[in-house]
Amino acid sequence: MSIRLVVFVPLLLAACATENPAHEDSSLQSNPAERTSDPAAIVGKTWYWVSTVTPVERIEVNHPGRYTLLLNSGGEAELQVDCNRGRGAYTLGAGTLAMGPLISTRMACPEDTMDHVFLRQLENAAGFFIEGGYLFIDQKMDSGTMRFSASPEAARP
Repeated sequence: MSIRLVVFVPLLLAACATENPAHEDSSLQSNPAERTSDPAAIVGKTWYWVSTVTPVERIEVNHPGRYTLLLNSGGEAELQVDCNRGRGAYTLGAGTLAMGPLISTRMACPEDTMDHVFLRQLENAAGFFIEGGYLFIDQKMDSGTMRFSASPEAARP
């Protein structure tokens, strides 16, 4: 009988620990007020591109005001692509974002332009979330994450 008790007690303790949320690791829980994937939170605002982190590099945008994104409620995006203007279609869901094709005017921009990088990354969008006041756009196949600010002042390096 003592062998059965030894086996039964650890099983009972394990079952109680997994059923009681008070025992869960609080670091695994996120505060929904800090992070959202609600589509309404990103539509109708101008977002300023601040940076992109990829598996191999970190891209800092020196002039965020030259790269902006505005998602209109009708499914059309308006872009400032350095010295050019752009637009294109997008589809949006809870945490999902797909863009393209995107088009822009073709004026010659300054040598430090990042226009092609900006357009390519937006067309590679797969999802989004807002955290800490920033919009994050995840790239397909975990190839990077773009970060945008809703304020041009906060976007300045």
